[in-house]
Parts: sequence; structure tokens; C-alpha cells
Amino acid sequence: MFLFFGCRRLIRPVFFPALLLLAAAVFGGGGDDRAALPPGGKLVVASTTWVAAIARAAGAEHIRVLAPAELRHPPEYELKPSDLAAASRADLVLYAEWETFARRLKETAGSAGTAALEVKTVNRPGDIKAEARRIAEILGTLDRYTSWAAAFDPFAEEIRRKVSARWSGRRVVVELMHRPFAEWLGLDIAGEFGPAEPSPAAVAELARLRPELVIDNYHVPTGRPVAEAAGAACAELINFPGRDGTVTIEDVFGYNARALLRAGAGP
Repeated sequence: MFLFFGCRRLIRPVFFPALLLLAAAVFGGGGDDRAALPPGGKLVVASTTWVAAIARAAGAEHIRVLAPAELRHPPEYELKPSDLAAASRADLVLYAEWETFARRLKETAGSAGTAALEVKTVNRPGDIKAEARRIAEILGTLDRYTSWAAAFDPFAEEIRRKVSARWSGRRVVVELMHRPFAEWLGLDIAGEFGPAEPSPAAVAELARLRPELVIDNYHVPTGRPVAEAAGAACAELINFPGRDGTVTIEDVFGYNARALLRAGAGP
């Protein structure tokens, strides 16, 4: 056991997932998620809460999420041997390509013969529905997906109506990851920043655009200096469910709508 952990930097990456699965067997893997499945149930292992929320929209009922919901930036989560053991036992593994642990998760699924799907994570209704439908087709849950989509469409449109009425015609600067959501809302996007912290020169340039609202990313917040320099309102939006009890895609859209409606409204 000590030899394995002491020499892990010398191990070729292709063998790493298998060795982690061995370690899970030695140290304990947190139980078998399949044991609690009802007959015919399918186990989905999701890399993060964002991916899991899309799987729920697809109709998945039995989901294990690897990165804890309380993490502020889940893509930086470090996988444990028990996570990879769970992935090897799943019916479907879901991940986003840009997550730091995506390659290892994909390799583990492949070595175990588990189906794995790269999910496009963009919080815009059309993208969410397209990805949820792809997952539903694999899981055989198209009926559940269809019911979800029928309820989600009017819900999303009501959010767009309210936020658009609040910020229509007012200039906005937005963090890169939230630009698709802001574009869908129909906001007047004057500039963009992130994901890295903007330099003093970039802050000054964005402030010169005279935005009335800065849309920042809660998970990697870098927009506050821009808002302060411009004298603008600032709203921190989420992509990953978890904050304030959010779980579903609807929760995320609702949270973000409330943040935008509150921004600049005073106490």
C-alpha cells in the first residue's frame, strides 16, 4: 500500500484508473450504489451538480454526484478511489470535457466497459434541452424528459420576461461563463471579462463602457473591481447547483433571476 502511494508519480497514466480501483477495494469504496437500485433501475454517475441537474432533466432518477455540492468551484475537485470505483459500476458516466478530472473519469469508465458521455454545459434553455434529450435517449427516459421540457419552457420564458423588463436597454458587462445566459435573456452586452481576473487596464477599459450591471460568476468571482470602477450594480450568478439549496436546472435559473432582479435595487 505504501509503495503504491509513494510511487504514484512514476506510474504511467494509462494504469492509474485501474490502480485507483484497486485502492478502493483495499481501503473501502463507500458501498455499492447499485445495491439500492430497484429492479431495472439505472445508475448514473455525474461529475458535478451541473451535469447531474441536466441528467435529472433527462429523467434520471438514481444519480451519484462526485464533486460535493458545497464546493465553490467543483471542476477542481480531486477524485477519490471510491469515486472511480463508483464510475466503474455505473450504467452511464456523465462529465464535462473542461473539468480537471474529466480525462481520468473517462479513462476509468472506458477500462470498466461503462458507457460515458461528454455533456455540453451551457445554461441556456436550448442547450440544456438538447443535452438532456441526448441523455434521455441513452437511458430510455424520453417520456420523462418530454414532461420535464413541457413544464420548463413556460418557466424559462417567465424568467426571461421578468429579467428583460428589469434590465432592458441598460448596458451590461458579463463574465464569460454567463454570457450565453445573458444573451438568451436579451440583455445589451457591452463587454466581457474572465474567467481570469481582469488586469487594471482591462478593468478601466470595461468601466469606460459605462455598464449599469456587471454579471459576475459566483464560482470564480472576478467582476467586483469592474463594478466598483464603473459604479455599476453587480450580480453573482451560479452555474453549479448547491448554493442556497439549489439542486435542479430550474433552481439555478430561479436563483440567477432573483440575483438579477435584486441587483441595484437597494436594500
